[in-house]
Amino acid sequence: MLQDVYVVDGMFGLVDQACDGEGVPDRLPGSDWVHASSGSVFLETADSLIIKARLQLEVWDESAEIDASYWPDQVCLSLDLPTAQFFVDQSDAGSGHGPDLPSPGRWRLRIGRREQPAELPWEAAASDLVGACFLLQFWPDPVVAPPDPGRHG
Repeated sequence: MLQDVYVVDGMFGLVDQACDGEGVPDRLPGSDWVHASSGSVFLETADSLIIKARLQLEVWDESAEIDASYWPDQVCLSLDLPTAQFFVDQSDAGSGHGPDLPSPGRWRLRIGRREQPAELPWEAAASDLVGACFLLQFWPDPVVAPPDPGRHG
């Protein structure tokens, strides 16, 4: 799924509908461009003058490969999504309907960011004013159940 979003002051967010009103979360430890909570992720562009970004959403059964040479900035995190239905928080530009995942629950998310690509992916043209591209790969987060203390093996 492709979606263009407006970037205001270098940032936009994807927020699970059940998490509306929580605001911008804290920066993800180890990242200088991702802010995340259990139900939302806000992404920054390297250039605050970028006004439009193109998102590519992919849903996988398990972790998928990503081309590190094309996506030099990458982050992986887990989200708990009560509805698995996102809206896009575009700050002063308003909000819009975002992507929907197949089911609520715990999901892993790998984000790839590419700024000002010389060759735009996904049929974008320079005339589209797309200044940044983000690849969002989701797959179910396998929750490992704790061992049953009553069971002896």
